Amino acid sequence: MVIGLAAVAIGYELVVDHPTEAPPPAWVAVVVGGPALFLAGRARFEYEVFGRVSPSRWIGVLALLASAPLLVHAPALAASATAAGVLAAVAVADARRAGPPTGAGCPALLTIHAR
Repeated sequence: MVIGLAAVAIGYELVVDHPTEAPPPAWVAVVVGGPALFLAGRARFEYEVFGRVSPSRWIGVLALLASAPLLVHAPALAASATAAGVLAAVAVADARRAGPPTGAGCPALLTIHAR
């Protein structure tokens, strides 16, 4: 996960410097590969800790890898936006799967619900 986050930081730095240029394949590999590597690492962590893996993580990895060949011909900002959109979709899917927060473990939320 840490290597994936480092790759995300490097990729986004490249995009910030050259947002409208068509990126070389190596840039797309970093911009899209960083989030894919993070999701794969998170899936491995989830498997080791909980004994299961959320399917949204693998779908996110596949979506990122499938979009990479198309993003070589688009501006670098499109690659960054695609990666951010896939990560947001994974977060929304995980939040929906988890359900609404119960407030257990947070005294402030318990106080609000009691009113």
